[in-house]
Amino acid sequence: MDDDFDLLRHARAGARELVTVARQGNTAGVFDVLRKLTGSSDIVGLDTRLIVGQLVCASAQMMLLRVGSQPQDVTYAVDLRDDDEFAVPIDELEPPLRATVRALLAQLNGRPDEADFQLDLALCEQTVPTTLDVVVHSLLWTIGLLEWCEAEQQSPPAWLATDISRN
Repeated sequence: MDDDFDLLRHARAGARELVTVARQGNTAGVFDVLRKLTGSSDIVGLDTRLIVGQLVCASAQMMLLRVGSQPQDVTYAVDLRDDDEFAVPIDELEPPLRATVRALLAQLNGRPDEADFQLDLALCEQTVPTTLDVVVHSLLWTIGLLEWCEAEQQSPPAWLATDISRN
């Protein structure tokens, strides 16, 4: 049980550090932080998977905060858009990103086991470019929602707000 708590605490600290570095505009620093957190130059593995899981969970929590009170039987979906604001079907996304979006949807819809499965799929390729793509998208979602929380004076997940309030 203590091991699970330590893993969670470590993953959240890593996610917080990545968010802080990315919000400072240090995009190269994201890779450096991942290497430091994982203790590996290839950044793939359990540590990265746990960190991405925490970013996805935090994003889902903030999205639910943003939509407010909803009926119990509501099902959440996403409307994906490209840079020109054209709709993009989820099945046209690259498999790792598609699985990451599906993990977010699973979290939103109260299906954490499905979210875990989708994150495992997202990171199963275990290459640096794929892993970075998943991490960066998860970071962008989290940061965008943190900015919404700040603008609307809403509280993000407490574990994520700790270091951000000191910036």
